Formats: sequence, structure tokens, C-alpha cells
Amino acid sequence: MKDKLTTVLGVTFAIAMAALAFGVAPAHATQVTSKPYAVTSGKAKDGRPDLAGQTLVWQAKSGADWNIYCATIDPATRTAGPVVPVCTDPGDQIDPRVSVSADGHVLIVWEDHRNGNADIYGYDLTTGKGFVVCDQAAAQVGPRISGDWVVWSDHRNGTWDIYGATIDTATDTVAPAAPICDEVHDQTQPDVSGDTVVWVDTRYGDQDILAYDRVSGETFPVCLDGATQDQPAVSGDTVVWRDARNAATTGTDIYGFSLLTMREFPVCAAAGDQSAPAIDHDVVVWTDARSAKTGLDVRGYDLVLQEPFPVLVAGGAQGRPVVSDSRVVWGDARSGVVHIWAAGLTPWDARMTVDSGQAWTRSTTARLALRARSHTGVVVQMTLASTGGSGVVYDYWPTQRLYLTPGDGLKHVTAVFTDLSGASSPTVSAQITLDTHGPTVHVPAATTIASGAKGSIAFRVTDNLAPAAAVVLRVLNAHGEVAKAFVAARLTTGTVHHFAFVCHLKPGTYHVRVGATDLAGNHQVKVATGTLTVS
Repeated sequence: MKDKLTTVLGVTFAIAMAALAFGVAPAHATQVTSKPYAVTSGKAKDGRPDLAGQTLVWQAKSGADWNIYCATIDPATRTAGPVVPVCTDPGDQIDPRVSVSADGHVLIVWEDHRNGNADIYGYDLTTGKGFVVCDQAAAQVGPRISGDWVVWSDHRNGTWDIYGATIDTATDTVAPAAPICDEVHDQTQPDVSGDTVVWVDTRYGDQDILAYDRVSGETFPVCLDGATQDQPAVSGDTVVWRDARNAATTGTDIYGFSLLTMREFPVCAAAGDQSAPAIDHDVVVWTDARSAKTGLDVRGYDLVLQEPFPVLVAGGAQGRPVVSDSRVVWGDARSGVVHIWAAGLTPWDARMTVDSGQAWTRSTTARLALRARSHTGVVVQMTLASTGGSGVVYDYWPTQRLYLTPGDGLKHVTAVFTDLSGASSPTVSAQITLDTHGPTVHVPAATTIASGAKGSIAFRVTDNLAPAAAVVLRVLNAHGEVAKAFVAARLTTGTVHHFAFVCHLKPGTYHVRVGATDLAGNHQVKVATGTLTVS
């Protein structure tokens, strides 16, 4: 009986202490979007935007043909500069893409139909010179660019293959096109980031995602699931795509794959179709059809913070978003004509939790859980400090131990993160109270209770900081066994408390043992000798 009672009391007390000590939520700078704003307007139809830094490109149609235009977005004023025509030649020019080369040239490529079939053309916005990327007799479609490397889907061999070429920014000329993947089945919908190309491949009987590493020359699978995978996008070490494995239940979803760990993961599997994903660094955006009320919306997901966030959930159709640095742009049909809209993301998203969110601690060493992402670069360092102490610089890592400054009391812990470009995050802070001194138990005064009568045991607990404590009071017989026990999850310190009960104890003399644990987990036990006499 003693062991069972002790176990029950222990479990009860542990639950009580967890409820007592759990405190503030983790401090963080939550990712939010600025108020969306229209970049283009007027009667012309706009679509297929792309963004690199502050340079926005899109296709527009005011007459018979689609043409390519660009403008510079000013994030401070939330406006776009003068619209600059990139290509207004006869025939459709569609699906533009923009990138910045290593030497700072802003390069734009697109699918061009001036010759009666689809070719790939380009324009150097820095020099103002246009050039041909590929005008081979068969169709070339869907160009994508990263730096000075352009890839596209090419039909010269009778099936769709992936080809690529490098732009010489010094002369605005293009090296001869070379095959990236010319396997006999169709390869389509390529995307490129750095030295990695991804595409949709049908060699295994359905649409899968494959990839190519230009450095190693290796082609490897990203996703070979039996359902359809398409619309791949890649940035750095992460690939995302539209996935139909759950289409019969929740609709198409967004999945991802880490090129570092070679592991797949779901990005968004919400009810309703998710499609057209785009990625930049660790932010994924897509077109989302989960809402019957608002229709097509733009939503996103932060891969570092592992949090979804809405970009725009509003009436009218919004879709085909792209993200670059701290901005998202998309096609928006709220006015009845599709125009290009934009929203700014907070430059940094960061969070820090101290001791798993506990409000109190008795340890002078705090355990920090940290996560941070910069929209513009890789996070490399963090500067941590406690109240009154100087900042200590560490390499960025998700966990870290930090010495709290000496002395009991409230401690403010701060973190500032720095990315590879030298940009620093806003200060993220959390707080925890350090209490290294235990509570003081004042044992009960001697009392006598008649067997079968009502009585109470009075006691008091004081503490230098904590306003409350959890208390366990046990009545022990002459053999040291527990004859009666009381548990209080939260009692105010500095106040006399009474445990009232009907005395069913046998006549005799009992000892009373009081144990108190304060909010920080400091513990004290005292035993009063001959405190309770049952007559």
C-alpha cells in the first residue's frame, strides 16, 4: 500500500509541477507579409511574372500578341518604376525568367514565337543588348535561368529533352546548346538553381521528378512515386513540386526534397488543390484552392521555422506566385483583368526558446533552442546575451547553452543572427527567472485531534522569489509509513495554509513531513516530531 500510494503521489506531484512551472511561450519574430499592392494596371492582360532582386519581368498582351516587359520594384514605396519594354517583336513572347549573373548583369530569357515555332531568346538589361539563346528548327519551350546558365525543354530529337547553354555576359553571346538529358522518353518542365537542374521525366511510365548535377555530371531521382509529380522548382539544396499521390482524397499537394539529406517531405497537404510551387532559399509559395469562399489564393511555407503563412487570401483568382529575397509577386484577377501584384516579406524570421519555454529555472546555464532564416542569405552566426552581460558570438546552430548572469531574478536573454552577407536580424528576446534558493518550510505546530473528528494541520512555506509552491504533506506513523497524505499543486508562499480532514487515524502520536517545491524546482523537506496526536 505504501509503494502504491507513494507512486500515485509522485505522478500527481509531477503533473502538478509541470502545470505550475510552465511559463511564457517562445519569443520569435513571426513571418508576416506587408499589405499587397498592384504593380501593373490598365487594360492590358498581364501574367507569368518572375522576380530577381528588385527586377520584375512579365508578359503582357494589349493587342494580338504577348510581349515581354520589366520594371524595378521599390520596396520602400511599394511601387514599380517605369515599365520598360524588353521585347515587342511580332509573334508571341511568353514565359519570361530573370536572373542576375555572377558579374551583376540582369539577364532575361523567354519563349519566343517570332519564327513560327517556339525558340529561346534573351536580353541583357545591364547592357541593353538582345541575343538568341536557341532557335534550332524544332520547338524549344519553358526556359529557366540561374546566373548565366539557361535550361529549357527541346524537341529536336523527336521527343522532349532538356538542353542548356551558358551566356557570355562580356559579349552577350551564347555557347552552343548542350543536352542535359536526352533519354528517349519525354523530359519537360525544367528548373535550375546553381549547378542543379530538375525536370519532369516519363521514363518510368508516369511523371516523376529527376535531377542533374552539373559538377558531377550525375543524373539522379528526386521522386519516383507511382502518382503524377510535376511543376518542379529548385533553389539551393531544396526541390519542390506538385504531387498527386493524395489527389483522390485531399487534392494535389506540394512536396519537397532535400538534396543534402536526400529525403522527401510534405510541404502542404491541406484539403483542396495546391499547385504551381516556387521556392527561394527556404521560402516556398504556391497557388492554393482550399477555400471555397475566396477561390484561388497565394500561400507559403517557411522551411526553417516549419510554419505555413498566408500571402494573400482574398476574393478573385490569384496564382502562379514567385518569390525572391523578401518579395512575392503573382498574377491577380481581382479587377477582372489579370495584373501583377506584390507583397513584401519580413527580411528576417527568427525565434528562440529558453529552457523549453519554462518561466523559472534553478540552473545558471540556460538551454536555448534557436531557429533563424534570412530571406537574403544563409545564417552563419548568432550573438547571445543575458541581462547585464556582454554578447557572446557563436556559429549558428539550433541549440546552445548560455550562462545566465549571476544573481537571482528575471533574466532577459537576447539573440541577434547574422547571415553570410553581413546583414543582422532584429533582436529576438525571451525571459526566464533564475531562482537558486529553495523554499523554506515552516513545520506545523503540535496539535491534537480526536479520532473520527474533523481537524486540520496548519503550515507555511516562504520563498525569496517564487509567489507559489507545490506542497506534499504526509502524516507518518511510528514505523515511518505514510498513514495520510495531502497534495497541493499551487499554494501561495508566505501564507498560513490548513489541510482539513476527517481523522480516521488510530489513536497515537504521528510525525508530519512537509515537502515544498518552488517554481524553479528547488525543494525542501522538513519533518515535525510528535506534531499530531490522535486521541
